[in-house]
Amino acid sequence: MNLAVQTSAQRLKAYCDFQLVANQIQGVYEVRDERMIKYLSKVLQLAGKFKNFEVIRIPRTENTKVDVLSKLAAFGYTTLGSICMEFLKKSSIKNEVVEVMQVEYKPCWMDEIIDYLLSGKLPEAKKEARKVIQRAARFSLDGESLYKRSYTIPYLKCLRPSNAAYTLQETHEGICGEHLGRKALAIKVLLRGL
Repeated sequence: MNLAVQTSAQRLKAYCDFQLVANQIQGVYEVRDERMIKYLSKVLQLAGKFKNFEVIRIPRTENTKVDVLSKLAAFGYTTLGSICMEFLKKSSIKNEVVEVMQVEYKPCWMDEIIDYLLSGKLPEAKKEARKVIQRAARFSLDGESLYKRSYTIPYLKCLRPSNAAYTLQETHEGICGEHLGRKALAIKVLLRGL
């Protein structure tokens, strides 16, 4: 986008094989990650410099030309015919002030465990309090993230229902492509660190 601005382009059509990014730019997906909010802000700022800006999502299998170009650039090729390239020496979002929107979560099963692990707060009913204590023994906190302990695989990050649905959809249809079954899907989610 920076190169297109420098060449005084009036219209820009960008192709993206990353469903998450394309849908965030188009406003279909909500942006929650602070870093992604900064990048989106930068993209929208640059998009305002064009008369017409469009992001089109294409399947990764149809993006082979771009993959080849990115690999050539990674190996340090600086001249590729009439192709303009820009090598960034620093992050394009460094030291930018961005407004962050607050996302409200609906209560879920994690809340009682997090409250107990953070502050020792328990429900008033003795039976419910005992259940929370027993369940909390199988979990741990890292900052504000709740993880379920496991002996055979890495700790499992607990997701709120809205995040879980999105993660499964993205893993199934988006960034990870198709899967063979529920075990393969679970392994892909674990390996991606989502």
